[in-house]
Amino acid sequence: MPFRLNRALFFLFFVIPALLNQPLCAGHNPDMKLRTVVIDAGHGGKDPGAISSDNKIREKTITLDVALKLGQRIKDAYPDVKVVYTRSKDTYLTLAQRTNIANRNQADLFISIHVNSVPSSKPRGSETYIMGTDESHSNMEVCKKENSVILLEDDYTTTYQGYDPNEPESFIFFNLMQNAHFEQSVIMASKIQEQLRKGPITVDRGVKQALLLVLWRTSMPSVLVEIGFLSNAADRKQLASESGRKEIAGRLFTAFSEFKKHYDSHSGMEIDTPSISTDLSSEKEKPVSSNSTAISSEKEKSASSSSDSSDWWMIQIFASKKQVKPGAPDFKGLKNCVEIFQNGYYKYCTGRYATREAAVKALPELRKKFEGAFIVHVDKNNRIL
Repeated sequence: MPFRLNRALFFLFFVIPALLNQPLCAGHNPDMKLRTVVIDAGHGGKDPGAISSDNKIREKTITLDVALKLGQRIKDAYPDVKVVYTRSKDTYLTLAQRTNIANRNQADLFISIHVNSVPSSKPRGSETYIMGTDESHSNMEVCKKENSVILLEDDYTTTYQGYDPNEPESFIFFNLMQNAHFEQSVIMASKIQEQLRKGPITVDRGVKQALLLVLWRTSMPSVLVEIGFLSNAADRKQLASESGRKEIAGRLFTAFSEFKKHYDSHSGMEIDTPSISTDLSSEKEKPVSSNSTAISSEKEKSASSSSDSSDWWMIQIFASKKQVKPGAPDFKGLKNCVEIFQNGYYKYCTGRYATREAAVKALPELRKKFEGAFIVHVDKNNRIL
């Protein structure tokens, strides 16, 4: 059997099942406020990242400066928010270490800052990535570039469960890896792009999905922002200047402030998200069918509650692009688990509470099994508001 086919089968039958046992999200704050942000300055130490053609400017230096400036702005404006840097000096960290820092600190938001570079000098502008499957494969080069840093690690195939950035087959193991905080990540990414296009680098390349290892195991809303192209003369001028980096950090701070306001006011709830460079937003909403008492259908639930209040609170425990089969062992013991297809994802919610306070009381018990469970507001048609 060809080697590449062997690798594909290995991921299909061994890696994917193991990964699906990983917690999907953390949902750490009992009061559902944004209290901790982890800022990741891309690259560092023996990993310089992108390098300018004259060999004078390195990505690792730019990202660290912007990260520290952003963190200081957040500290000054929000003393109650804990700011954690994955690195605060020119040190090397593995992608796994960066993720572990975010998870260990139970962060509510993870921001990874990078600088783009391509062989051509024409592309310019900023773009922000969230974890997800890029079905068009248009972002494959970005994935390879940002993921290739693991080649500097001694035993990367063990740490990343066989993943190899040089083997396209490796990407199949991402197909079933879904981010339970997908929608919140999109919102943060959109706010970043809304701000960055105001300058000093005004070209907006949009919000995109990509299979990025640094976002792979982060258990909170997570984004990776490419603040400009070192390979483009106009972008490079701004990235190399103190004033340009200061303005970029300021734009990122404004995006953070707007996201925090949204996060705190919605108490961790999911809402309809802005559009991104993916076909998910174009999918039609699908009716829910149920062949098991373990998962109720939307129609059944709506009919049984037609005489009750027009909306209520539930607890979302899981989200996946693929529908979960009835009788899934992970849902064993749950009562009234409802499947809702919305924004391209199957979302599984449980409980039905007249007030948010009642849902908050029930949340700790559910988090013993579903660490990333969070509260959502549902209307009379079982749509998440």
